[in-house]
Amino acid sequence: MGAEEISSSSSGTSDRFSRILKHILTQRSYYPLYPPQEDMAIDYESFCAYAQLPVTPDVFIVPSELRYFVKDVLGCVCVNPGRLTKGQVGGTYGRLYLRRQTPEAGEGRRSPCIAAQVVRI
Repeated sequence: MGAEEISSSSSGTSDRFSRILKHILTQRSYYPLYPPQEDMAIDYESFCAYAQLPVTPDVFIVPSELRYFVKDVLGCVCVNPGRLTKGQVGGTYGRLYLRRQTPEAGEGRRSPCIAAQVVRI
């Protein structure tokens, strides 16, 4: 997805992961590039039925082979817990403490996450 970005400075952040997550959340699609590349085969019926994000989630778990992280992007706690195991040694997992908070009048979106961490085994 990073290769498809036309300009990375327009999003206001230099962090690549935050930019990619922001694209996913603002496009409201699990498939982050819409419209897709011309050579990409995509089933539009399934896309419309299963790949849409109708609302911004409170917590978004995005497992990846890349380095683990916890980030707040657009009021959504985004977690890449990493791999639980790496060969014969332990890896990492995510741990979240959530508490639903009632929004105050005139207040923007707030994360329900009180604490988040990636724990090494």
